[in-house]
Amino acid sequence: MAQTITTGGGIPAGQAGRDAAAPRRRGRRADAWFTAWMAGPALFVIALIVFVPLVYSVWLSFAEVDLLKRGGPAIEIFGMSLPLYRFTGLRNYLGTLSDPQYWQALARTVYFVALFVAEATLVGLAMALVLNARFRGRGLMRAMLLVPWSLSRIAVGILWLGMLDADFGAVNGVLYRLGLIDTYISFFSDGFTALNALIVVYVWNQAPFAAILFLAGLQSIPADLYAAAAVDGAGFWRKLWHITLPSLRPMMFLVLVLATVNGFLMLDLIYVMTSGGPGNDTTTVSWLGYRVAFNFFKFGPGTAILFTLTLICVVLTFVYHRLVLSRFQAE
Repeated sequence: MAQTITTGGGIPAGQAGRDAAAPRRRGRRADAWFTAWMAGPALFVIALIVFVPLVYSVWLSFAEVDLLKRGGPAIEIFGMSLPLYRFTGLRNYLGTLSDPQYWQALARTVYFVALFVAEATLVGLAMALVLNARFRGRGLMRAMLLVPWSLSRIAVGILWLGMLDADFGAVNGVLYRLGLIDTYISFFSDGFTALNALIVVYVWNQAPFAAILFLAGLQSIPADLYAAAAVDGAGFWRKLWHITLPSLRPMMFLVLVLATVNGFLMLDLIYVMTSGGPGNDTTTVSWLGYRVAFNFFKFGPGTAILFTLTLICVVLTFVYHRLVLSRFQAE
């Protein structure tokens, strides 16, 4: 006959354990409900601001949305005709990929992003290495580092548009007084020069952010590693190659991803400084999508153009992860 183990009060041990666990389960359920009530409003706002527009924009990329087209189904409200969006499948994407202007803009975008990512990463790393050293006024220099990045890019564009002016720009004046040029340069009259000027201005604006991230990574590296390397006779470059760069892999991955996304989606500097000109020589994919959507009111093709950039950024993120973080192991 099976023997029932009882507690001192005559209650079976299993029943006593279940009775003791019941308050804990009720407490966990109460905590879960409290967390849901507290986080619910924030999650709702995030969904309303982020996910709803995202889903809507995906739908637009598969629909015909031409506000200048008078024909087709529409809804009459207060005397106004609101066109209905018609699902067209992959037509917007196929039209984008068959447009030579898109591929020309993509080539300029790849050139822009490649140079911007390389320069912003190298300049940011160099500034972080300098600001990580000990010297008088380091705190002030770190604070001043934030100034270019904290400025609005509209203000940055207006500032540099004046500095690069062909007649009265400060850059031309300095170069002329130093004897580096004989005549003032018109930076925005040639498409290739204008595109490179945009890269320089964007690096000036964004490199400080990369420097901040690298500086945070440098400060997390144990000083014992450098001390041990110094005992072994390692110099600056060997420490940089064997200690600093391997330890900065996670931060390098973050900087590369953010710089790539910012480079592909950069629009405001083009809007202020070149408007895609001269001609179409500084028209990137982001500017082409903006122009198609908001100048010609073709929101379907314009959204499809911009979503090709999203796909490229996702693919490059996986490539960066493979190249930078595949063999990284945190100590």
